[in-house]
Amino acid sequence: MVAHQNNRVGGKAGRGALITCFVLFGAYFINVLFGKLNISYGMSLPHLGNVAEFLLLSMASVSLIVAALKAESLAKQTNNKTKGDE
Repeated sequence: MVAHQNNRVGGKAGRGALITCFVLFGAYFINVLFGKLNISYGMSLPHLGNVAEFLLLSMASVSLIVAALKAESLAKQTNNKTKGDE
């Protein structure tokens, strides 16, 4: 029989990287909204340029990958520990 695996992983692996991802993506999203408002309604809201947008989105993507890898590493360690207990 296959043992039931619990998908919940204890600990806070990657939580900081995940919060960083959300903050950076939020900043990117707000920047895109400001750009759209500037174009559509002729407003003069502060807006980052193309390079800064690219960097924000790139850093958000990298931090999401880091968070996923940390969580996967912790899950693998936890899985190895439970296999050794059997």
